[in-house]
Amino acid sequence: MSEFGQQILYYLSLDQTHWILIIALVLFFLPLERIFPKVTRNVALSRLLVVLGLAICTQATIWLIKTYFYVDLISLFLNLQIFSIAKTDMPTAAIYVICFLLLDLTVYIYHVLSHKILPLWKLHSIHHADETVDASTGVLHHPFETIGSFLLTLLVAIIFGFPVLSLIVYAAFGTLHNMFAHANITLPTAIDRVLRLVIVTPDMHRTHHSIDMREGNSNFGQVFSFWDRLFGTYIAAPQTGEANLVMGLPEREKPKSFTLHGLLLHPFAGLYAQRSKKSPKGSKRA
Repeated sequence: MSEFGQQILYYLSLDQTHWILIIALVLFFLPLERIFPKVTRNVALSRLLVVLGLAICTQATIWLIKTYFYVDLISLFLNLQIFSIAKTDMPTAAIYVICFLLLDLTVYIYHVLSHKILPLWKLHSIHHADETVDASTGVLHHPFETIGSFLLTLLVAIIFGFPVLSLIVYAAFGTLHNMFAHANITLPTAIDRVLRLVIVTPDMHRTHHSIDMREGNSNFGQVFSFWDRLFGTYIAAPQTGEANLVMGLPEREKPKSFTLHGLLLHPFAGLYAQRSKKSPKGSKRA
């Protein structure tokens, strides 16, 4: 395998460090949510255990793929490489900025597709099932969705020959910002207004978790908010106002139970049932 392939495999070996960072960030944001809450509420221990269980299942799935399939996958992806931006004559800073932007755009596109393609939506709906959005919601994803998003960003990075360090930087910053965007914290209006010109803020992302899909199909950005402005998916605030915002899924789309096995199995319940091809786009969750 090429030196670049070996570097990619080294990046994948840092996965344990990534999860340590996630746990540390959740533990950091939870106290802040108690001190500066957007919505005052008690966080049920059972819910946190479900989130932790999903994170463990995701980690186990990643370990299995890494152990048995990653070398073959990396070899396959390397055959698709078009060129290496890392080997161009551009300034190093410019290379890293471009890589960061392209990785974030890739995640934005994957997120949009997760709302438009039914099998992807079934996986992603687990994330929207949370009615008490907070920092821990950032890791409330089905393992298969996490794997899909990760493999897509890895494929893009390999095709265009991103420096491995750019992947590490984006993974770390993206994880930090993901916790921040979901955090149940209050930002001063003036600060929120300035920040959301560039990055996704908690208020902006809460609109994305609205039970009304006209709002749920908006604000897809992971780190940067300007993708939504550029592609016309930005909504400034819910129609009902922040104070009356209801988050979650409608009864017809809710998992049968907000338990570990209920969330893991939910995407496969009636996956091939007759449904509108445009669902959930354009529908109103009530």
